[in-house]
Amino acid sequence: MNKQQSIKEEAEETRSPGKLQVFFLLIFVPILFLTFATLIVLTILDINVFEKIEEAGIDIPFTGEDEVSEEINGPEDQAQQIVSLEAQLEEKDLELQRFEQEIISLEDENDLLIEEQKQLLAEIESLENAGESARKEFSEVVAVYDEMDGKEAAPVILNLNDENAIRILSSLSSEKLAEIFAEMPSEDAARYTELIANRTP
Repeated sequence: MNKQQSIKEEAEETRSPGKLQVFFLLIFVPILFLTFATLIVLTILDINVFEKIEEAGIDIPFTGEDEVSEEINGPEDQAQQIVSLEAQLEEKDLELQRFEQEIISLEDENDLLIEEQKQLLAEIESLENAGESARKEFSEVVAVYDEMDGKEAAPVILNLNDENAIRILSSLSSEKLAEIFAEMPSEDAARYTELIANRTP
């Protein structure tokens, strides 16, 4: 009886292993070994596999990151986030107010420049009108001297200052000028002739 029992035990020991044992020995254990070996090699090469997996958007179970995120999102952290966001909002409001002030300042400056431009244009127009009026008046004065007799015009010209006299004499025709010079003393006629010749056009 003992002999039969020992033979049975020997037969069971020599019997081929089951399918589950084959799976574990030939597939699962080598895959597990390769995985650990790969992790060790990547760690030596300073490559963080967990970060790469996280970047890819895959959640890794049992890494403890869920607990950390829960801790970060606790009431105290939320209060800090709220305070931080309120501070950022206040900063943005101040920045917006500063921009609005700058815009108002630029608009005021622009209005002043437009007003100055209007004043300058008005002054230019006024000067142009004054110049035109002065030219018209001067033309009328020249016309009066042109109609006067040389005998009458000569003494009046001698009583004018040199600048006005030269302006009038330069605008008269050469015949009228000769007529007036003929009625002047020769020194004055020579002096006016020289002044007219040296006058810049």
